[in-house]
Amino acid sequence: MSEQHVVAMYLLHGGTPRDEEYREALAEALPDAEIGEPDDVGVFEIELEADDRESALQTVWDAVAAAGADDHVVFLEHPDIPGHFRTGSPD
Repeated sequence: MSEQHVVAMYLLHGGTPRDEEYREALAEALPDAEIGEPDDVGVFEIELEADDRESALQTVWDAVAAAGADDHVVFLEHPDIPGHFRTGSPD
């Protein structure tokens, strides 16, 4: 059974226009989630429905990748997703 989860995210460049552009792209990649506004330092929350915390983190990570936002938006807390920190192709 799914439940609501909150995932805290961080804009890497102080909320620049490019950061905001990628936050919006992330919101488009998560159409069923609630995307909060960033605070003064660039922290914002994503609220979404998922079976468990791990599924919520994976869904957000997949959306970050789909939006091409990984150079601008990161998890506030280090998630337990293997390889999420790697850049480029895993090959």
